[in-house]
Amino acid sequence: MPFSVIIPTARPDLLPQALRSISGQSVPPGEVLVLHDGGPPLELGDWPFPVRSYGVMPRVGPALARNLLAAAAGEERLAFLDDDDEWLPEHLAHLGQVTADGLAFTDAHLHHVDEGWTRPFAFRFSPQLLRSTNPIILSTVGVSRAAFWRVGGFDRSFARYEAWDLFLRLLEAGVPLRRIAGPDVVYHYSRRSITADDPAMAEAFRAFSERHGLSLERKSFVGMLDDPALAHLREGVADTRA
Repeated sequence: MPFSVIIPTARPDLLPQALRSISGQSVPPGEVLVLHDGGPPLELGDWPFPVRSYGVMPRVGPALARNLLAAAAGEERLAFLDDDDEWLPEHLAHLGQVTADGLAFTDAHLHHVDEGWTRPFAFRFSPQLLRSTNPIILSTVGVSRAAFWRVGGFDRSFARYEAWDLFLRLLEAGVPLRRIAGPDVVYHYSRRSITADDPAMAEAFRAFSERHGLSLERKSFVGMLDDPALAHLREGVADTRA
């Protein structure tokens, strides 16, 4: 059962790397859907998989952009890829273990573009962990379309933390979440990343925490790597630093 790949973008110059990583998959997608958030449909060229390009103006934000693409998807399973991330060749093959009504995710390599280092992002998972931190990078996720819409997809009121919010709502709805160990996604962090806007992230985190009744210290994916409270859950400790 193939995947519909969901890619919203407000940075079209980053897309070729993401699309090349899809073309290198050992198991091809059923289709790739790209939405230019804040601009016209993009001319994406020829790829060895079906591509559908959409545009929307004015900009609607990543949550609604992904929902719009999910609504247009033709496959029964969805996989998400941010425009600045890339998949290693076995990623979709690994996500093929997604159950008919659930969500699966893999580990990642976290690459800091500005500082030049790469480290594994991999934590032993339990549902309880999601109420203290988010160990799931969205570009590693595959989910059944039925489960995604059972909770209404992403909440468009969140411009940030919308993925963590979705994961918690899926858990509350009884949807199984499964980790597939092994990094097969490269998550690129840079000054252009939406998570690099610290004041906006802090404000969004307050709203997210209030929504779910949480009292937490905010941790970025980068910050999680050296958090002593998470050291016993980290796996794959080898890393590469410039």
